Amino acid sequence: MDTTVVVADTNIYNLPFSFVPVNITRFADGEIRPFIEGEVAGKNIIYIASMYPVPSDIILEWLLTIDAMKRKEAKSITAVVPYMPYIRQSKVHRAGESASAEVVSRILSTSGVDRIITFDLHNDSAILFFTVPVVHLSALSLLPSLVSVDTNTMVVSPDQGSAPRAKRASELLHLPLVVLTKKRSLVKGDIVEDLVLQDDVSGKTAIIVDDIISTGTTVAKATKLLKDHGCIKVIVFVVHAVFAGDSKSLLEKAAIDRMIVTDTIPRIAFDLPKGTEIVSIKPLLEQALY
Repeated sequence: MDTTVVVADTNIYNLPFSFVPVNITRFADGEIRPFIEGEVAGKNIIYIASMYPVPSDIILEWLLTIDAMKRKEAKSITAVVPYMPYIRQSKVHRAGESASAEVVSRILSTSGVDRIITFDLHNDSAILFFTVPVVHLSALSLLPSLVSVDTNTMVVSPDQGSAPRAKRASELLHLPLVVLTKKRSLVKGDIVEDLVLQDDVSGKTAIIVDDIISTGTTVAKATKLLKDHGCIKVIVFVVHAVFAGDSKSLLEKAAIDRMIVTDTIPRIAFDLPKGTEIVSIKPLLEQALY
């Protein structure tokens, strides 16, 4: 199969295919102008696009780049979007809001791609919004090789919405599951107002599992709640390392014993709380592509 990786900047996952960069320039008024620097005609393209840190701009960049590849007669395009933005907005909670996840999914589906590969969508049902095939992978499968467990270990979901994901993790690790209940602000969706624990965690090791760290508020509050109730160790495993605002400082002050994130969002250690471990999704991506 004549396969080529197309991506802005560098081949961030070092996939074993030929590499063609995209040169992104802008006009004086900010208009995006992508240019495919190599030959893609007749080739099966793997287009890797990180939708971070400005997803609204990058989505447009993504659409224009795919159009450029189609015009250069690419045979097929598999789009790899390790972190899919807007999926958290899959429901309308108040009159006047948009179903943003549905809107963005349909836009990406009509761009000309043949399929999309992504990781750990915030809401599994969001796959139904896409009109092209979606390969939905999960970095949770990396967990058994990353943590050691015993009879005093449990998996913790920081809220009810993350419970299905945490349940999968508990099954992979053969551990009991504890679900915290969360009240979130409807005005500021990133702000967690309160957390409640109803289980006995005294003397236990907790593995908090979630898909996204954004402001870090949920993880920080969950860690404090667990430690206040006698938990002796807290490990955090999160797939998408958004780390917005002052989350780095907040989480460095939290009593987290070990934090693990993946590279679905390209990060350097300096951007993350001290001691954060970064594990690669490359093996899972390679398996899906082959």
